[in-house]
Amino acid sequence: MKLVDPSGKEVTSKENKEAGELERQLNKRIEKLLEPVMNKIKLAGGQVPQQQLLQISSAAHQMLFNRMVYNLAIKAGVKDISELVSDDDVEELQTSLSNQLQIVDSSQMEEMQKNFDQDQ
Repeated sequence: MKLVDPSGKEVTSKENKEAGELERQLNKRIEKLLEPVMNKIKLAGGQVPQQQLLQISSAAHQMLFNRMVYNLAIKAGVKDISELVSDDDVEELQTSLSNQLQIVDSSQMEEMQKNFDQDQ
């Protein structure tokens, strides 16, 4: 979790006990959110690939974070999403997301899939 001081300088959770406590609370909520899924996996007696577990955990984080932002926006009286996210923000995020994308041709994709399947 990133926090900034009034001057805009980032304060890490190691330096900020409040941030550390918020992280612990958030992790407890995420564990509670994931509990039914993990129980289902255990009861099924099967194996879930590590990649899928990471995706489930990431989805849980995102869901909880989205709900937190939604609740804060409602509490703050936000009526229009543009009060929180501008067109410039979207353009900046588009660039960031595009930079993370790796495009491969179909033969490379088949090779990657083959290697992935062998790892499983």
